[in-house]
Amino acid sequence: MNYLDILYTPLDTSPLPAFNIDRLLSWIDDNKDKQHIQNRADSSKMVSKYPWNIIYPKTLGKWQYNFNIEFPELAEYFSSCFDLAPQDVLGVVLLPVKSEFTGVGFWHSDPDVLGLRMYLENKESNDFLLVRPTVEAYITRPPFTLSTDNSDIKLQDSIYSAKLLNPTQSYFINNVRAMHAVTTSSAGILRIAALIFVSPHVAERMQELIIRSAEKFKEYSIVWTPN
Repeated sequence: MNYLDILYTPLDTSPLPAFNIDRLLSWIDDNKDKQHIQNRADSSKMVSKYPWNIIYPKTLGKWQYNFNIEFPELAEYFSSCFDLAPQDVLGVVLLPVKSEFTGVGFWHSDPDVLGLRMYLENKESNDFLLVRPTVEAYITRPPFTLSTDNSDIKLQDSIYSAKLLNPTQSYFINNVRAMHAVTTSSAGILRIAALIFVSPHVAERMQELIIRSAEKFKEYSIVWTPN
């Protein structure tokens, strides 16, 4: 199996350590409007139903706003859970869902091909993430746009709903052969995802982790198949 055949799977990693989630939410609220990330297409300005209060605790290999001092257990875990050295993690993005958001967010794919993710908390246990595969079996990420309505990429009619292994799981999302959209059943459900961007030299090891995890969690994994 090629890792690109896998559209979604929980990852076989160590458990999330204990941390103060209320303090994390306060940190996010204090710092989320301060950041300006160069060369980033800010989709929050481009779509009408943007689900998150996005913030970047680590960019270009450097921690921001004392995140690693305020939350050393998380800073360490973002690399150790994947059996990586701290310097192998180049960036971390946190995506807490807005308290007022409900329904289905916009369809998109993320820019990182490896798609390493984790939930620091997810109380939306059912239909929390929808996945729609591409028609073609791409081997490199095509130029996705922010909506299936104006995308040149043909998508299959099938839409899959990811299943949650546990509320604080790590997982893989395929950004080459699929688009995805978050969904929330009602307002005020606590949910914080983390995107982990890693150095290219660890790609082979991470692909092995993705394949091994999909085989272990077969009842949870979603696999690309032809239309």
